[in-house]
Amino acid sequence: MGWPKQTADLKRFHPTQVLETGYDILPFWVARMILMTTYAMKEVPFEKVYLHGMVRDEQGRKLSKSLGNGIDPLEVSAKYGTDAVRLSLVIGTAPGADSRIWDEKIAGFRNFTNKLWNISRFVLTSVDAVRRVEKRPKAKTMADFWIISRLQHAAWEATKHLENLDFSAAGELLRDFTWNEFADWYLEIAKIQMQDPELRESTSKILLYALENILKLWHPFMPFVTEAIWGNFTGDSKGKKFLMIEKWYGGAKANVSKDFPIIQDVIRSIRNIRSEYRVEPAKKIDAWIIAGKHEKMLKENESLIKMLARVENVVLIKPKELPTDAEFSSIMASGIEIHLPLAELVDAAKERERLSKERANLENYVRGLEAKLANPEFAAKAPPAIIEKSRASLAEKKEELRKVIEGLEKLA
Repeated sequence: MGWPKQTADLKRFHPTQVLETGYDILPFWVARMILMTTYAMKEVPFEKVYLHGMVRDEQGRKLSKSLGNGIDPLEVSAKYGTDAVRLSLVIGTAPGADSRIWDEKIAGFRNFTNKLWNISRFVLTSVDAVRRVEKRPKAKTMADFWIISRLQHAAWEATKHLENLDFSAAGELLRDFTWNEFADWYLEIAKIQMQDPELRESTSKILLYALENILKLWHPFMPFVTEAIWGNFTGDSKGKKFLMIEKWYGGAKANVSKDFPIIQDVIRSIRNIRSEYRVEPAKKIDAWIIAGKHEKMLKENESLIKMLARVENVVLIKPKELPTDAEFSSIMASGIEIHLPLAELVDAAKERERLSKERANLENYVRGLEAKLANPEFAAKAPPAIIEKSRASLAEKKEELRKVIEGLEKLA
C-alpha cells in the first residue's frame, strides 16, 4: 500500500471497516495489528472485528490431520459445488460460535442450490419473454399482493441481518422465503393464474420481478449459480454484465397481507386431513366449509382451494346446514370450520384392515425394543450413541402407534 508514503491505495483502503478472522488468533494477530498500526499510523486499522469460530466435524472435534477427519474444500466443492460449501459454512452458525461440517450437511445445501436452479428454470420457461422487470408490478390477486409484500419484507429483514453481520440469520430467512413461500406456494398458484388470459401477463411480471430480486439477495451467499442464472436476464453468456455490480435490493418494511395466510391455513388443513387418511393424491373430495365473515374471501379464492387442496366442490354453508346423516372429519383453520365427508376420504373396511396390520407390527417392534433397552448386558456394552438412538426410535414408534390406535378408534 506504499506506507510510509501517503499513496492513493493507503488513503482508500486504510483504515478498513471490518476485519474477519478466527477467535483463536485474537491476541496473536488482531491485538498486535491494532498496536502496531496505532504506533505507526496513529489510528486503528479497522472499525470492527468479526470473529468466526472453529470449524469442527460432526462430533464436534477440531479438524486435524492426526484424527483424519479433515475435509478438503476442493474435493467437496468438486463433488457438491462451491456454493453448497459456502452455504454449509455460513448458515446455521451464530457469529463467533464454532461450526460443524460434514458431507451430508454440504449435500443438503447442494439440494437447495438445485432447488434455486429449478425454480429459475420454471420461471424462465413459463413466461412468454425473459426480460428485466425493475419496477414493482401491480398485484391483481390476493396471492400477488401477498408474494410481493413478503418479498419486500423478507429483503428488508435480510438486509438488517447483513448490516448487523448476522449472516446465518439472513441466509435462513431467505431460504425459508425462497423454498417455502415462493416455490411451494406462489409458483403453484402461478401455474393456475398463467392459464387465465387476464392474469397471464401480470403473473409473468411478478415471477420475473421476484426471481430477479431473489437472485440479488442470494448472490453474496451463492455467487456462482446466481451469476449463471442472471445471464438469462441480460442475454450475456460470457458474464460481462455481472450480477455482483447490480444495485442491492434492500426491500422495504411492508404491510404483509393478513388475508392470504387464512387461505393457506384452509388449504394446509385439508391437506393434513388427506394425509392423515392417506387419500390418494389424484382423488378429489368435497369440502363443506362454514366460513363466517370470511365467506366472500373464500369464494374469490375458490379455484386455488380446489387446485391446491385437490377438492372437487367447495360447499359454503351456514352452521345449521351441515348434514346430520353423514360422518365428517372436521378441523378448524383460522376460525373457519372445515368438514370433509368421511365416506369420501377412506374405505372404512380396507382402512381398518390396514391399520390393524400396522398396529400389530408396531406393537411387536415396540415390545422388542423395550426388551432390548431393558437388557442389562446391552446397557453395559452398547455405546451411549447407540443407546440414545434406540431410545429415540422407541419414542418415535410409540407415537406412531398412538396415532394408529386413534385412527382405528375413529373408524370403530
